[in-house]
Amino acid sequence: MLNLPRWQTIVIIAITVLSGLFALPNLLPASVLNSLPQWYAQNRIGLGLDLRGGAHFLLEADLRSVLTERLTNLSDSVRAELRKQQVTYKDINVEPGRALIVTLRDEAQRAKAIEAIRTVDPSLAVSGSGDTIRLAYSDQELFRRKKEVIDQSIEILRRRVDETGTLEPTITRQGDERILLQVPGIKDTTDLKRKINQTAKLTFHLVNEDVAAAGANIPATLPPTTFLVPTREGMQELRRTNPKAWEDIQTANPRMSPEQICRRYQPQCLPVLKRVVVGGEDLDDSKATFDQQGNRPIISFTFNSAGGRAFCAATRANIGKRLAIQLDGEIISAPVVQGAICGGSGIITGTFTTQQTQEQALLLRSGALPATLTIIQESTVGADLGADAIRAGTVAALVGTALVAIVMFAAYGPVFGGFANLAMLVNLLMVFAGMSILGASLTLPGMAGLVLTVGMAVDSNVLIYERVREEKALGRSAFSSIATGYERAMSAIIDANLTTLIAAVLLFGFGSGPIRGFATTLSLGLLTSMFSSTIFTRMLLAVWVRWRRPTELVI
Repeated sequence: MLNLPRWQTIVIIAITVLSGLFALPNLLPASVLNSLPQWYAQNRIGLGLDLRGGAHFLLEADLRSVLTERLTNLSDSVRAELRKQQVTYKDINVEPGRALIVTLRDEAQRAKAIEAIRTVDPSLAVSGSGDTIRLAYSDQELFRRKKEVIDQSIEILRRRVDETGTLEPTITRQGDERILLQVPGIKDTTDLKRKINQTAKLTFHLVNEDVAAAGANIPATLPPTTFLVPTREGMQELRRTNPKAWEDIQTANPRMSPEQICRRYQPQCLPVLKRVVVGGEDLDDSKATFDQQGNRPIISFTFNSAGGRAFCAATRANIGKRLAIQLDGEIISAPVVQGAICGGSGIITGTFTTQQTQEQALLLRSGALPATLTIIQESTVGADLGADAIRAGTVAALVGTALVAIVMFAAYGPVFGGFANLAMLVNLLMVFAGMSILGASLTLPGMAGLVLTVGMAVDSNVLIYERVREEKALGRSAFSSIATGYERAMSAIIDANLTTLIAAVLLFGFGSGPIRGFATTLSLGLLTSMFSSTIFTRMLLAVWVRWRRPTELVI
């Protein structure tokens, strides 16, 4: 057990030296790091939100509005399919966030109507009786759609908040409708909240010219295929002339629909068809640029192949009609289609500032949020508080390490206690090296995990040394006692570390933020302690035994 081949000794020393090299960038000043190769200098441990400072948001997604919108779009498809199958109906209404209600003129056509509806969306559950058909998504389908919305929102938030990939935000789902967002290093959250609150939903709709011809005298009841949307100029005028109304719109919870804004506050609005000609999901790219003629800030965009074909077909079929460009519930432009636009690209003009075009281009490029996100909890951790936490955690770690070292010296003497303490330092070195290579962030619970790792690093040595004492008490020689002690303690060491590692992996898998930081340091500490406390100390003892050839163990 103690007769290690030369190649094993070389490998153990090489791993220890490499661990020191990879942990070294965390101790070097910035002036030295700048002169080192980038691939090496960037292997450093980042600080988490609680140590570095930053912003913490708990967001809630408006899934009810998403479902209502999908049911509204579904109503157009159902309406078209019923006409195609020559099924007459009185009305098709949307029960917000719940179901679609179809009222037939002839109850005898119920079976034919249900068959036609199933061709539109087979996942719909059909209920009701007589001339009424109620269409709703099953609980399983609702769960799947909600999960899709939250997952998509998380990915879009990640692209918006960290487009360059340098901020390392924590974005996780909380329950069915909430998202936890933590961004370290953020002091002013104004820009961040603006990116969160804007859905950046871009859609193209045809203007209903028949209703628009009435001018300001828009009828109280619109056709079921039409809805009102305020123009950007109208909203800016409302903000200037009626600040109280503007504030009410911004703080309304739940968020007011465009038609509700038009009916209640009567800014300049346009009646547009509900059917989306082309959606923002077909955008390939968007950039902030300037108009070559007037040098005005504009947004240029490019469609993917499917969006380009749809836009080309829509403009070719509607020459002479107005095409409304709706962005986040406002019509920013409604130009008249002069001819077919088949190049797959275009520009959006309006009363933009340069900063607005840059922000809107980023939001469009990262994608539209499928649901409006409301900030229901917000907190900011200051850098000073983080510095205090680092100092307190460092003191705790140093005191804990010193106490463990003293206990090991007192319990097992200068030789065996010294080897265990040296293995403990190697273990910490390997943990720092592993976190640096993985690019992990150190949190306050992570520092607690490091302190716990210190204790667990010598725990295996305690098991080994106690077995050695037992073997020595049985009358074995020094060499035999050490070899047998290592061999018989290994099963207990593996069992103890494996069960703790399982718990750490579960914490990492199901936890978030600081909990995952604790699980990361604990997992790395467990894995590296298996090396330091068994393999590394065995090498030290093997060298010591061959050198000193003791006849009696003092342990």
